[in-house]
Amino acid sequence: MRNMIFCTFVLLTSSIFAESEQSSIFEESFTGMFEIEPIETYIPEGVQMPPLNPAVPLDGGLTALLVAGGAVGYRKYRARSKK
Repeated sequence: MRNMIFCTFVLLTSSIFAESEQSSIFEESFTGMFEIEPIETYIPEGVQMPPLNPAVPLDGGLTALLVAGGAVGYRKYRARSKK
């Protein structure tokens, strides 16, 4: 009976001490983790950044495809409107 009480006491005290150590390690690990620090970028003088969205010209193939699609659509529209 005495051994049982002693084992219970040891288990309870060890779990209490283990919880206090685990929480402090956890808190130390995540302290300041979600704080945003300003990032300073250094851009030397005379160097220009490239444009973020370069202009894309419509080439001849894409223009021909758009015109052909419009012509087919117009023919279908005319055929439907004559009925």
